[in-house]
Amino acid sequence: MRYYIFLSLASAALLLDVFLFALTILYPQEPRHSAVQIALAAAQPTLQPTGRPTAPSIPATSTPLPTMAPTATATPVPPTATPVPPTATATPEPPPRLIAEHSASFTPSDKAMRTNIQLALNHYQSALMHAFVAPGGTFSFNAALGAVPQRLPWKYVTLKSTATPSPDGTLSAEEVRRIQGGGLCDLASRYVMAARPLLPARAFRFVNHLRSNGVRLRGVPDRDAVAIWAVGGQPGEQDLRITNVTDGWLEFVVERDGERITVLARLWDRLPPA
Repeated sequence: MRYYIFLSLASAALLLDVFLFALTILYPQEPRHSAVQIALAAAQPTLQPTGRPTAPSIPATSTPLPTMAPTATATPVPPTATPVPPTATATPEPPPRLIAEHSASFTPSDKAMRTNIQLALNHYQSALMHAFVAPGGTFSFNAALGAVPQRLPWKYVTLKSTATPSPDGTLSAEEVRRIQGGGLCDLASRYVMAARPLLPARAFRFVNHLRSNGVRLRGVPDRDAVAIWAVGGQPGEQDLRITNVTDGWLEFVVERDGERITVLARLWDRLPPA
């Protein structure tokens, strides 16, 4: 029984193969793909359209692209050294030059005269002891005594007038006078005697003692004898005024050596240091 079934199946299979072979000959088909091509086709994914254009991919490179544009950086410039001009060496100014100098000294014999002279030299911050007179300036003896010199405690000094000849040729008798502040005329006359060789005659303005009082001053030339009457600028005042008519500086210095008094007059080309 089984044998007949096997034969039947074998016969059916043989007939089927013959039929398929005949169909192959009658209707040839497209060449078949190899198994490798089928596998590659199956491995390649199929892209589905999305309806929007896809941005092209950027190929990877070995150099990374910067994320920001480089910013220009200011290059520091080293400061330029400014050349310092060489300092010119200042030529030291020469010291003031003493053009001329002269002095006049005396020793008052009367005690009241010495007291008055001492009072005058010490008063008003000792203005008579040291004074500078600029070119064109004027020295005033009474101004150096202060604003109200008549209020100072001057001593009285007894003076004797010089005997003068009368019209008939006889000598007049000596006249005795008591003058308050005696001695100031002797002191003022020494300023004239000291400055006389340094200045012309037009630089001196004063009332002559001999002509006004008829009294000579001891040790003073007649032309240099000064009459002083200090009353603070009031009418009748008699002053000694010395004007510096030179281009230099006139200096007066009074020195005391015991009872001896010396007045120095100096003429400088420039103002000397104090």
